[in-house]
Amino acid sequence: MRILVDADFLVALAKKDDSNHKKSVVLAEKLAGSFFFVTQFTIPEAATVLSYKVSQNSARIFLNETRKMNLIELPFAKNLSELTDSVFNSLRKKGTSWIDCFNIACVKNFQLDGILSFDKFYQKNNIKMFSN
Repeated sequence: MRILVDADFLVALAKKDDSNHKKSVVLAEKLAGSFFFVTQFTIPEAATVLSYKVSQNSARIFLNETRKMNLIELPFAKNLSELTDSVFNSLRKKGTSWIDCFNIACVKNFQLDGILSFDKFYQKNNIKMFSN
């Protein structure tokens, strides 16, 4: 399978007291053998969250270790930005994340099987979630 990994999944995997930590570990093992993709925003976003919620040292370790993993970084292209803007502009809910819309655009543009995330936003927008 070809799966986009969201920052919230990486945070849950790295943060042992996260409410989704155990679930993320089980999912990572269950989906072993899949191709895992990230955007250029995913790892920095997760590192930032860890810096706020845990510590800068934990975030630094996460950043360095995650960069060594076999995560495939999707290339950024102008059409992705345009597709993301289109998704973002079609939504009306206050607090919509452009980055979450970017993830939707990536799943569609690169014809990925779905996303590994705990954010129900994706399911509500017809993106298959592997965390269910």
